[in-house]
Amino acid sequence: MTRKDSMATYWRIGLTVAAFALIAGIIAAPIFPKLGSPDVVASTPHQGPAPRLPVSPASLQTD
Repeated sequence: MTRKDSMATYWRIGLTVAAFALIAGIIAAPIFPKLGSPDVVASTPHQGPAPRLPVSPASLQTD
């Protein structure tokens, strides 16, 4: 087999692999985002801010 024939064979193999990779990427592109975390995450309802005790300057003074 001459160098030209072997290069043509490698070219065809590379082109075939690239074509399969491209087709696999097109098929897998819509599937991969669905495998990640969900878009909406359920959590407990938020009732508002936690109650805090009022702090006045007089309560901060120490004797």
